[in-house]
Amino acid sequence: MNTLTEELKKFIKGEKLITGGEIILAGVSGGADSVCLFHTLCELREDFGFSLYVVHINHMIREAAEGEAVFVEELCKKWDVPFYRRDINIPEITKEAAYSEEEAGRNERYRAFCDIAGEISRKTGKPVKIATAHNRNDQAETVLHNLFRGSRIKGLSGIRARGTREGFELIRPLIMTGRDEIEKYLSEKGYEHCTDNSNFTDEYTRNRIRHNIIPVAREQINPRADIHVAETAEYLAKIDDFLEEQALAVKNWLIESSKEEVVLDCIVLATVPEIIRERLIIKGIHLLYPHVKDIQSVHIQELSGMVLSTDGSAMLSLPYGIKAVRNYGKLYFYFESDEKLSHNESIELDLSKMESGDILEKEIPNLGLVNLRVFPYKSSFKIPTTEYTKWFNYDKINNSLQFRTRRTGDIISVGNGNKKLKKFMIDEKIPINKRDELYILADGGNVLWIPGYRIGDFYKLGDDSDRVLEVTVIK
Repeated sequence: MNTLTEELKKFIKGEKLITGGEIILAGVSGGADSVCLFHTLCELREDFGFSLYVVHINHMIREAAEGEAVFVEELCKKWDVPFYRRDINIPEITKEAAYSEEEAGRNERYRAFCDIAGEISRKTGKPVKIATAHNRNDQAETVLHNLFRGSRIKGLSGIRARGTREGFELIRPLIMTGRDEIEKYLSEKGYEHCTDNSNFTDEYTRNRIRHNIIPVAREQINPRADIHVAETAEYLAKIDDFLEEQALAVKNWLIESSKEEVVLDCIVLATVPEIIRERLIIKGIHLLYPHVKDIQSVHIQELSGMVLSTDGSAMLSLPYGIKAVRNYGKLYFYFESDEKLSHNESIELDLSKMESGDILEKEIPNLGLVNLRVFPYKSSFKIPTTEYTKWFNYDKINNSLQFRTRRTGDIISVGNGNKKLKKFMIDEKIPINKRDELYILADGGNVLWIPGYRIGDFYKLGDDSDRVLEVTVIK
C-alpha cells in the first residue's frame, strides 16, 4: 500500500465515509481521477470490508466516449468488479432545454447513479454508497467558479466529502487529494487511463479557471493557493452547517410544498436575521427544484427585499422558468406555464339566435364547461346563490358577450359606481400570478362576472327586469 492509499485510508476513517459491510458504487469515467479512485478502493476493500461496484455513464457527446466505456468495462473484468453502464443522449436532452450540456450531464449522471444504487440495494439487501472522484483541484475550481458567479456561503463551501442524493449517501474520498498526487500515483503504479481532450480546451468555464486562473495564482501569489482555497471551503462548510441548524429551528416559515407550488410565510421570514431569511428562501426554491444551480446573490437579495416589502404584490422571474410572487404576506414559487394565456384570449358567446329554454354550451380553458340560457323573469323566482350559477339582467347587456382574460381599462360595477378591474383584484387579494389566467364574463369593457369572486352590481336582477341570463360553470 503506497503513501496515497495510506492517506486515503486515514481520511476515510476520519470522516467515517466507509464503515464496513456496505457496497461502494464508484462512478468511473476512465479519466485519471476516477481510475485512481477505482484502484485505491480496490486496495482498500479488505481493510474496510466493503464490496466495490462500478458505474460508467456514456453521455454520447464525444466520439471517444465509446472507447472509454469499453476501457472501463475491461478494467472491471480484470479486477473482478461488477460493472454497470448507462448510455444517456445528453445532446438530445438539451436540444430544447434551458440549461447546458454540462449541467444536464451532471443531473442525468447522478440520476443514473441513484437508479443503479437502488437496483443493487434491492438485489443484495445491502446499503449502497455512491463514490465520485472529485479531488482538491475540483474543489478549488468549484469554489472560485461559485465566487465569480455570485454564490453565497453554500456555494463557497464547495464540494463536501459526504452528501446525499435521492436517499443515497455520496462519498468523495479524493476530495483533499491534489491532481498532481493522483497523476504520481498512476505513474508509479503503471495504471493506464483515458484522456479527455475536451479538458485541454477553454470551452467550459471550469477549464478556463483551471488553465488561466489557478496556475497564475500558484505561480505569482502562493504555490499553495489551490490548497488554501480548498481549506477555506472546508472551514466555510462548518459555518454553513451551523447556519443550517439555525434555519431548521425556525417554525412555520413553510406554508405549503408540492411539485407545482411552494408557499412561504413572509411574516415569519421578516422576523428572522437576514442570513437565515435568505437561507430559508433558498430552501423554498430547492423544494420546488432540488438541483437548481443558477440562483445567485442578486436573486436572493431581490427575494429578501420582496419579503420585507409592504406593497400589495410583486413578481420576479428566476432561472429554469421559476416564478416568484409575493402576494399579501405569502411568497409563492412555481414554474411558469409554457401555455401561458394571452391578455387578448377570448371566446365569443353568440346568444342572438337563442330562444327561450335554449342552452348554449362552451368549454372555457382553466374554468370548465359553461352552460348559458335565457328565459323570462318573474319576481317570484328565487335567485340562486351558489358560487358557480349566476343570474344576470339580460336586457342590460349592450354588446356581444365574451369569456376572456382581463384587458387594460376593464371595469366592474360596485354599488353605485365603477371600480377598475385591476384595483378590484388587488382589493380582493387575488394572487398576481393568477390575475392574467382568470377568465371573466364581459360586456365590452364591463365585467359581468369573475367566476369564484363576484358579479357586477349593474347587471343584477331587479323588479323591472324582463329576461334572465343564467350562466352555470361546471368545473
